[in-house]
Amino acid sequence: MVAAYIFLLHSVALGYAFISRKKTGGLSEGLLAVAFMGIVFAVGWTISTMLTNLLFTPEFFIKWYYHQTDSFFLRILRKEISRDTISLLILMFGEVGFYYLFLKGSNKEGKESTAEGNKESGN
Repeated sequence: MVAAYIFLLHSVALGYAFISRKKTGGLSEGLLAVAFMGIVFAVGWTISTMLTNLLFTPEFFIKWYYHQTDSFFLRILRKEISRDTISLLILMFGEVGFYYLFLKGSNKEGKESTAEGNKESGN
């Protein structure tokens, strides 16, 4: 279920990127933004899976799954948390940081070029 929510968040982000880039640069800009996010997702998931495989050994998950507990929360968590879910969470946090820095930089450049254009035109 956690993985499904992460994929849902990525779908919403793809839609937002497409719509926002389409408004500013047309259909080709929107499709280019979606393709870029798809490439970042694929490469990022591969890298985060490699990290997860290095950090969490199969013995860890065997102990995690077969450890007896009376806690309802831990039983639910045990069903939801796997290597794939952990790698998707690492990917999501990495993407949030990357897109924040990437979009923050492009907004500054856009504002500076608009300000320079206004200065040149006499506004």
